[in-house]
Amino acid sequence: MIQLPVKSLLLDGSESSKGYTMSEVLIVLIFWSILLISIVPLHHRTFQHIQSSHFMSQLKDDVLLTQQLTMQDHIYYMLLFRPNSNDYILYDQKNKATIFQRSLPDNWRMQLLTLEATVRFNENGVLTKPGTMKIHTPHTIFKIVFPFGVSRLAIEEL
Repeated sequence: MIQLPVKSLLLDGSESSKGYTMSEVLIVLIFWSILLISIVPLHHRTFQHIQSSHFMSQLKDDVLLTQQLTMQDHIYYMLLFRPNSNDYILYDQKNKATIFQRSLPDNWRMQLLTLEATVRFNENGVLTKPGTMKIHTPHTIFKIVFPFGVSRLAIEEL
């Protein structure tokens, strides 16, 4: 049987002992701490940006759905914005049924400016009463305009 040479595991103070000094370990730990501290806020901001862009896209799609249902089925579909409960619903007034309800994310709030709480379209897809509202997020304010005519809405980040 062949035996391999084994180095002594005891620290005898000679130059043959390998390892890291305490100052080297502290430098590496400080470097990683600074790196993690700078990455976490970046990740949080990225998440908030994705969340707001997803919500605004969903709002556009919901307004389009309301317009399409009104033009194809009947004129009694409406989007009902409820600032007190921080949500909006698509409601079918003819059948007295809620199609869906969407809540705003936490720490967001809606402010109706000139827009009435009920958004309706006529049989041609034209908004019956245009107006403006704002959605306040923790870091951004979105101005949402429901204009005259067939166009659905315009979203502007303030």
